[in-house]
Amino acid sequence: MAQLASPKTHQSPTEQAQPSKQPVETLTLNDLDPSIRDAFPKLKAFNNVQRAVANTVLQTDNSIVVNAPTGSGKTVILELAMLKLSTQAKDAPYRIVYLAPTRSLCAEKFQDWKGRFAPHGLSCIQFDGDNLVEDVAQLSHHRLILSTPEKWEVFTRHWDDQSVACVLRPIRLCLIDEIQIMNDSDRGANLELVISRMKYIDSRLRRVDAPGGEMLQSIRFIAVSACIPNVDDFARWLASDGRAVVPYTFDETNRTTRIERHVLSFPSASNPYKFELNLNYKLPAIIEQYSAHKPTLVFCTSRRSVESTAKFLANRSPVKRAGPPADSALAELAGNLANRTLQECVAKGVAYHHAGLLHNDRNQIEAHFRAGHLAVLCCTSTLCMGVNLPAYLVVVKSTCNHTGKEYTDNYVLQMVGRAGRAEFSEDGVAVILTTDGNASRYQRVVTETAPIESQLRRKLPELLNSEIAHGIIYDQPAVMEWIRSTFFYVRAQTNPAHYQLAGGRLLDKQIEKLCCDTVESLEANELIVRQRPNAIVPSACGRLMARNQLSFPTLQLLQQGLKGRETLDEMLVLITRAHEFGEFTCRQGEKKILNTLNGPTISASFCDGGDDVTGGVRFRWPRRICTTGTKVYCLVQAVFGNLPINDHGLHQEAAKMVTVGGRIARFVIGILTAKRDHPLEGGCFRALVSAATLLQCFQTKLWEDSPYVAKQLGQIGPRLARHLAERGKGTFAAIRHSDPREIECIVKKPPPVGNDIVNFVSGLPEFTIKLCKVEGAASGQPSFTCTVAQNNTHYDPEIAVSFCMLVGDSSNRVLLHVDNCTVESIPVMGCTWPLPVKDGSGTPIESLSAHLICHEWCGLDCSHTLWLVERPPSVVKHRQTAITNFFPNTSLNESAIGGEKIALPSALELSRLRWNETNAHEVSVDLPNKLPLPGAASRMPLNTSRWNESCDESVAFRTSVGNTTLISNNSTKLADTSNDISAMLDSRVLQKPLRSILKPFSTVPPRKPHAFAPLNISHSSLMGNSKQKHFQNAAKRIVTPVAIRPDELEYIFQPDRCTLNFTLCSPVDDIVDCLQRYTIFRADCCTPPDVLVEVQVEPAIRAEEPKRKNFDLGKAADVFVSDEE
Repeated sequence: MAQLASPKTHQSPTEQAQPSKQPVETLTLNDLDPSIRDAFPKLKAFNNVQRAVANTVLQTDNSIVVNAPTGSGKTVILELAMLKLSTQAKDAPYRIVYLAPTRSLCAEKFQDWKGRFAPHGLSCIQFDGDNLVEDVAQLSHHRLILSTPEKWEVFTRHWDDQSVACVLRPIRLCLIDEIQIMNDSDRGANLELVISRMKYIDSRLRRVDAPGGEMLQSIRFIAVSACIPNVDDFARWLASDGRAVVPYTFDETNRTTRIERHVLSFPSASNPYKFELNLNYKLPAIIEQYSAHKPTLVFCTSRRSVESTAKFLANRSPVKRAGPPADSALAELAGNLANRTLQECVAKGVAYHHAGLLHNDRNQIEAHFRAGHLAVLCCTSTLCMGVNLPAYLVVVKSTCNHTGKEYTDNYVLQMVGRAGRAEFSEDGVAVILTTDGNASRYQRVVTETAPIESQLRRKLPELLNSEIAHGIIYDQPAVMEWIRSTFFYVRAQTNPAHYQLAGGRLLDKQIEKLCCDTVESLEANELIVRQRPNAIVPSACGRLMARNQLSFPTLQLLQQGLKGRETLDEMLVLITRAHEFGEFTCRQGEKKILNTLNGPTISASFCDGGDDVTGGVRFRWPRRICTTGTKVYCLVQAVFGNLPINDHGLHQEAAKMVTVGGRIARFVIGILTAKRDHPLEGGCFRALVSAATLLQCFQTKLWEDSPYVAKQLGQIGPRLARHLAERGKGTFAAIRHSDPREIECIVKKPPPVGNDIVNFVSGLPEFTIKLCKVEGAASGQPSFTCTVAQNNTHYDPEIAVSFCMLVGDSSNRVLLHVDNCTVESIPVMGCTWPLPVKDGSGTPIESLSAHLICHEWCGLDCSHTLWLVERPPSVVKHRQTAITNFFPNTSLNESAIGGEKIALPSALELSRLRWNETNAHEVSVDLPNKLPLPGAASRMPLNTSRWNESCDESVAFRTSVGNTTLISNNSTKLADTSNDISAMLDSRVLQKPLRSILKPFSTVPPRKPHAFAPLNISHSSLMGNSKQKHFQNAAKRIVTPVAIRPDELEYIFQPDRCTLNFTLCSPVDDIVDCLQRYTIFRADCCTPPDVLVEVQVEPAIRAEEPKRKNFDLGKAADVFVSDEE
């Protein structure tokens, strides 16, 4: 007979019924009904745990909490409860929910149960994120739903929705596997919330009058775990009206297999990473000593550690395997795996397993490990929760996780419990490797178990707001009623000191004060509204926060960070700082890939399949990618830019980031819209346009102006979309007017693929949006309208297209915001909205802007700007300008002027220096080995007589080391007799193209140092003390004014004549940077200037210099470079 911890029946505090009589008999497998017994073909007899609990499961309706060692057959208890309900219910409606902490455990149970329980009418469905269930109605067609706490919590939020209620109403049984997850600081609160909510929903939806006047019983809960010593607390929590709870506790003597535990300690290293790396050299001897040549499971702290440990063991020495040779099975396995590194390890009997692997690879590794073909499996924590693997030896390689924190006691016990599974072995060994300082702690852990505590208080603001937003809490008394239904309330009575509460008779008042303070915090952050003294009503912001599943810190970040004028990149930076992205830690092994994506170009060697060289992310981060925020910032842009992410783990994380980012962007739009009644200072139109554009990017996984629009079509993936864009098919209009045979030739697919693509694109809508001024308004004030039209007469109504409309003025005010519009809502003649334009701010309105932004499609947007005053001159900055593409033509440099030269840094070096990146928010230049040089300021006036005959101004360049400014100079007039630069060059130089006289200062021979105009010589690679001294002297000299004819200056900056791979887009940043990179010099001029210019000394290098955004170029006539759209 099992040793029970005095099984007691716990009932709800409000229940008046007497406890049900405890069963005293035990059941054996032969006592079961034959139909139930047939569901256990591999089970020969019940063990002690199953025999003790089976009677309560099958002969009563009480809820049950079981604490039994790992491998003691707790899953059979859950299966008996399911079979009992299916047998009793017969044709009556019922549903069962199984909650497990990991998707891998859900998948394992799903594969086992879908075939074994199908004859009993238990149809299964996996609802955990790995298997996408788009239609909620699919759930109502199955009797058994397997899910994770997070997925089920999101689903039950909408319990008042009719379709969701149809799924929840028939639930009669809730099975909770590995309930000790409630002790997890990140995930525990979700499980506690969802169970408390299930109890509430049970009382609201299912306790209805039944035929005969009887009340239906509440949900039956059965919770199992290997490490919850405080089972009585769980029993008190799960008790409900009409149903008692019976707790069971079994000690290690009831374990089917015996586990031998060892704690080995070693001297600590300078950091946890180095300590775990040193443990690699200890593993071979430990495995040899304790494994007895049986399967070994090694738990590592990170994915990188998992892979490095597996490669170390595979290369260290051949791994011995017990039983028959498995070479042929491993060869077959290696051929079926997609991961090349994994293939190499598998060939030597070692494998690794983590969430970054392909789903198929993980399944095959698990199957072959069960079959005994693999001797060692290195894994992360994904395999410590319930997955049944035949591991004789379990090694916990370091007790400090990848974030630097020690594992919790229960977490270590879960890993230790994987050793010695009953189906495969009668005993097992567990070895914990830790530091000398933690040895005594883990010696106690393997012999004692700490009680499970509630984590609800850590997330109390979010959870309270969620329950208020979904109608579960509606006034102050309901807050206290809800808190009393939680595990937190139960544990606070038992261990108040853990929650900073005094306890005793004042405990309820302290908890009530805690709830009141939290409610006031929600009110202060505009999440709730008090309409009556006790009534609590969710605000629009509170509902948005709950609907988009955001945390309270993220809400505060967005409320404090939003200014209303954010550009697209600024909005992206703000969103990627959200608390929801905290799980995506930047791992050491990922930094090389991330920084490659963040570079100016991506080589063909980085792209699988040999794609051509492509550009990096759109908005480059000015420093190295090394934090969670910068990792998210880089990866989501890689997804939007259709860039290759050659790491499956990063690819998986990027997909999750895009999903989370879409929720945050949707929330940002909501709060900006809600603030129209209380607008931000300075308006929010620009921020709203940026947020709506980002939401489209998150949903379509493309930038709003991406040339890879074909990626959204069926049969077209990322690579084919790149090929189409390279052939000029970068817009829907280009595809629509293409020959289908040409499309098929590009994508290399047979007919009628081309016809299908062209026909589908021809059915997409073509929008136009226009702003008009209405003349003759009765009020005397000008009035305006916005008209949207759909111009494609062949539009296919089966293609769902929704969009939003935004209209604002030059003062950043939102005049019109219409969301969730559809094509069907637009009449044939278009739809027109009046605009409430009022010039009451004192600032004249210069223009109105209208944007139509589609939600599900990229490439259908349109916009229109109506200027109310004369349009000022402007220089458009192209978004893809890369300053690091200024490189000299080295062959021409060498042929133009001979002599010794010093090499300019290569493109790759310049990208590492992160010099003057176009889209960076700030510039950080790290040149520790370069000698800072003092700067000499001078003026180089230009002869403007041929520049613009009608212009009275001349333009001068102010140059200094590390800083260049383009200015207008009204007072300086140049004589027509100014010397041309051509006259200062000998005939040998004049025979070369003019770009040959543009030399980086580092390539100039030191023959006549006083004739040079040094600009940014700090970026030259200085070699040798003599040259350093030469450059110092040259930098201190006052240079001669050099006149340049306007046609020569235009010639210099022509895109095809300036540099090899530079597209000049805007003088604002690019010309300035070009002048910093290059110097104009005269080879033969030695005459000192007539008038010396005052020397200004300033640092050659600035550690951080903000990017110049609004540069004054003077009149539009002075701008001689046409921009590239």
